[in-house]
Amino acid sequence: MTSAIPFPQQADTLITGGHILCMDEDFTDYKNGAIAITDGKISAIGTADQAKSTTANEIIDAQGSVIIPGLINTHCHVAMTLFRGLADDRPLNDFLTTVWAAEAAHLSEETVYAGAALGIGEMLLSGVTHFVDMYSRPACALKAADKMGMSMTTGPAFVGFSRPDTPTWEDKLEAAEKLISSIIHRDDVQIMIMPHSSYTLDHKQLTDLVALAEKYDLRMHTHGAEAPSEMEQVAKMHEGARPIEALARTGTLERNLLIAHAVHLNEEEIALIAQKGATISHCPLSNAKLSSGMADIAALRAAGVTVSLGTDGASSGNDLDMWKAMRHASFLTKSLTGNPSELTAKELLAMATIEGAKALGLEKTTGSIEIGKHADLAMLDMSALHLTPNFDSYSTLAYAAGREDIHRVISKGKTVVKDRKLIADISEEVALVKETAEKIQAA
Repeated sequence: MTSAIPFPQQADTLITGGHILCMDEDFTDYKNGAIAITDGKISAIGTADQAKSTTANEIIDAQGSVIIPGLINTHCHVAMTLFRGLADDRPLNDFLTTVWAAEAAHLSEETVYAGAALGIGEMLLSGVTHFVDMYSRPACALKAADKMGMSMTTGPAFVGFSRPDTPTWEDKLEAAEKLISSIIHRDDVQIMIMPHSSYTLDHKQLTDLVALAEKYDLRMHTHGAEAPSEMEQVAKMHEGARPIEALARTGTLERNLLIAHAVHLNEEEIALIAQKGATISHCPLSNAKLSSGMADIAALRAAGVTVSLGTDGASSGNDLDMWKAMRHASFLTKSLTGNPSELTAKELLAMATIEGAKALGLEKTTGSIEIGKHADLAMLDMSALHLTPNFDSYSTLAYAAGREDIHRVISKGKTVVKDRKLIADISEEVALVKETAEKIQAA
């Protein structure tokens, strides 16, 4: 809960004059608010009048803006911007086969870094301040995130088949331990063990990864129950089990598991997910585009499951736009349930912020505008015609706003987007992505 304490005499940054939507448990908001930032964290929140005596190294006039916590994208493959539009209008299996072939031919440390920088830049410009990345060569994406001031959840990602960089299963496990050891000391990076799915990993491989997660006390993240074709594949690999049952048999479901998609679930599986404390990253745009189906978000939420939002990779959903994901999630849920009151504007914005933090176990440090949390903020310019009139800011943001309305983004107290432009220069990285795309197209 947001608590009022006196504003400090001095702060690093003072934001004053905007409409603050704190997204705390009480949905606290300040119509003419102020936020003080000190050492990268929120040191005071209140009205602009309460902050009149505060001086700061930087004062940001937020008149005409709505200020929200930075959005949290809980599932993407950020460097897959490299393959945006390569395999459109195909079912999941055909899509995966095409993309995996391109990955085998064109992925390197340099291209993954460049693709990650492009994707991170796209997300920052839309108000995202934290994302979960499941992809090859995670250190490369982390390097890009560090350059651009983005927070992320990363970790070793696993598929059962061999790749040139890690030809055997033992090599994969050894490489994973090296990665974990190199970044586990960092308090600004969350590490997860990331098995791709129960249709690319067998029982032993999944139990090996559970043991790895237990060794380092890490959460896990996987794809689960995404498409109809997955059911038959998982049954063959896991003695007739469905995806959630396979994850339960191997202990994966009990590792604070974050499940991407969760489209094809029955009542028993939903109850089991809730019982084991697993969480969901709902990716409505990717699911719809690949005709994977519609996740029953209302049923999951009714069972007490924490549901967050993700974009999936830019190769399947084509962009990393959380604003589109929000709207699509709401409209699909209302259509599926026949209830226009299901998944309200407030609940939708919470899914993209504080519920995302809860899904990752990071709700004590980010996801809402509260004293002591990281100053992860997004500011929207409310002067656009499509945001006029604004009877209710939650509804206006949920159902009318878009990434084009973001004019400033602050991550861990530092401005990373100003006047709708990135602070970091990634022109060389973008050029490499374009060069790689030309090679893919010529192949």
